[in-house]
Amino acid sequence: MNEDCRRHADPLETPIFDREMLAELELLFGRQRLMELLGVLDHEIAIRLDTPATEPSQLARDAHILVSSSGALAFLTLSDACSALEQACVRGEEVSLRLDSVVLAARHARDAIATLRAA
Repeated sequence: MNEDCRRHADPLETPIFDREMLAELELLFGRQRLMELLGVLDHEIAIRLDTPATEPSQLARDAHILVSSSGALAFLTLSDACSALEQACVRGEEVSLRLDSVVLAARHARDAIATLRAA
């Protein structure tokens, strides 16, 4: 996995996924199974965020699901952003900026997944 796992979301580089964790997962599952799991994650991201829910409780549920699945597969930036969105929804806070962060992290994650699966 020698693809660059960084994108410029702001002036500081933000890792999209944890390269070491993903390498460990590849050793544990094997490349083929890991690529299948990344495909499932890509699908989950698409169905939950290509057109995000507008109702806060559904948005919180979608974010919660992605916290777990993206975190388990080394996409910690997306997982953290989804966690913050979920908490904002639960607390009844304004979510637009957090949702924007999640959508951006999701786009970067999906790009990285496509690159990893194509390699």
